Amino acid sequence: MSTSPTVSVIMSVYREPVSSISPAIESILAQTYRDFELIVMLDDPQNSSAEKYLQSLTTRDERVKFHKNEKNIGLGAALNTAVSLASGRYLARMDTEDRSFSTRFEKQITYLEANPEVDLLFTQWQESFTTGETNVRAVKAADVRHIKKNFFLKSLLLHPTLVVKREVLEKHPYPAMARPEDLVLFLDLIRLGYHFDLLEEVLYEYHIDSREKYQKVRTYSKNLLPHLLRHIPHYWLNVYFWFYVLRVFVEYLLSRSEFIYTRTASLLARVWKTVFRSV
Repeated sequence: MSTSPTVSVIMSVYREPVSSISPAIESILAQTYRDFELIVMLDDPQNSSAEKYLQSLTTRDERVKFHKNEKNIGLGAALNTAVSLASGRYLARMDTEDRSFSTRFEKQITYLEANPEVDLLFTQWQESFTTGETNVRAVKAADVRHIKKNFFLKSLLLHPTLVVKREVLEKHPYPAMARPEDLVLFLDLIRLGYHFDLLEEVLYEYHIDSREKYQKVRTYSKNLLPHLLRHIPHYWLNVYFWFYVLRVFVEYLLSRSEFIYTRTASLLARVWKTVFRSV
């Protein structure tokens, strides 16, 4: 491995148990592409079991870099710190409780090297639910390449499948906010004209705890609405943006009550997919 690796993998750990962290990290260490460093931020200094495990990894594999925050600073800020410590030309995201397929970096880096105009590269993914069910999200690259339209209509980008040129996140760090820091960052990068692309291959397993869905929607809709409203002047003529604002606003209203949300969310999702299926 060269002195400066090609890829810096950035990952933040909070209160997750070692049993959730370990499979995610092992999937990175098992990559067929070997020229990377893994920078893991511990954002809960009280998580002593995770600290012990992560510290042990640094002696086992020199590619692992471990940093503990003195206090909880939030996911976006933790990732920004990881970016400041990174030395790779590309940055790759990884989340706890998930798994990267072994050829993920090999295929993403090969594509990026062959297509230098691409700034952010994502992949298709498999959803794994706590119920044991699985679902493949076969997003189309053509939809991602028309991101200024399709971002507002479809679920296209899974944040931890991202590999991005390092200078992009150095110039445009994650916003200082709670969820959805990834969506807000992507909206800013779309507005600034960065080139998004996607590999049409499932290279990531994304863990979903259905019990957390309501709280996630409640938080992200509340935090996302002010950002969307601030950028109305830029998207004034984008009709798809207005549909998206309407959707987030409705989600915000419904998620003020868990009772109402749990009884209407599925219907709302079906209506949205039906309306925009052929758009």
